[in-house]
Amino acid sequence: MFPLKLKIFLLIFIIFIFVSLCLMFLVNKEEFEEGALSLKPVDYVKIIVVIDNNEGSRGLETAWGVAMYVETENTAFLFDTGPDPTTLEINIEKLSLDIDKIDFVFISHEHGDHAGGLAYVARVKPGIKIYIPKHSSNYIKSRIRKNFSLVEVDKPEIIVDGLISSGELYGGLYEQSLAVYVKDKGLVILTGCSHPGIENIVKHFHELTNLPIYAVIGGFHLGGASHERLKKIADTFKELNVKMVFPIHCSGDSARSFFAKELGEVYKDGHVGLELYISKDAVTIEG
Repeated sequence: MFPLKLKIFLLIFIIFIFVSLCLMFLVNKEEFEEGALSLKPVDYVKIIVVIDNNEGSRGLETAWGVAMYVETENTAFLFDTGPDPTTLEINIEKLSLDIDKIDFVFISHEHGDHAGGLAYVARVKPGIKIYIPKHSSNYIKSRIRKNFSLVEVDKPEIIVDGLISSGELYGGLYEQSLAVYVKDKGLVILTGCSHPGIENIVKHFHELTNLPIYAVIGGFHLGGASHERLKKIADTFKELNVKMVFPIHCSGDSARSFFAKELGEVYKDGHVGLELYISKDAVTIEG
């Protein structure tokens, strides 16, 4: 048996630890909520699909992968880099994009069809920041460290004003997506392959920010998906009143056809060379 004084000391110590843990949880919760609420809107976002395996009409190279040029009044960056440096360079030149303008690269996940073009970026913009999921392989992280400033993302994180990472979500591997908050419109979500599930990603951003979802563009990873799965995703878009959906890359022709029928005018044809501009006063789709 413990002496009475020791019992009292142990009881006080246990209570102290319990109260400390509770306070830590409350502080972290408060910081998270304040961070989410502090997401400032941008006046506009311009998104250009630089690489995709769906053909467009601008004479651009097609390749299995994704790269998007994204611009707001605060920044310009690449969302993924496609499968290889050559295709990325050719299409950037054909689109007359000024690669010197980009401030960072956002890599959704480590697969080669999304990170394979980094060698081109290393040549023209050495040392810039590369945002990748924290639990990416040491192999890709060591490669990035040689040429860039590596930023590992695990939790939701505001990148710059108006831009927020989902944080890494798991779906067979760790992947992050990005949302741009456009004033008076809502969130424009960009995805790489949506391994964690496109419906889960969209819901996650809505719950994270309590903001409406205006548009979703990117790979949805739905090749071979069942009718029930596609219907569930379409229902999620409808429930959240998403205004525009652009499935590209690994979304699959069957899924694209399904969404075209199920979503009507909300569905938009995504492809290489697509240029999307969204602001408070205007929405244009070209290419």
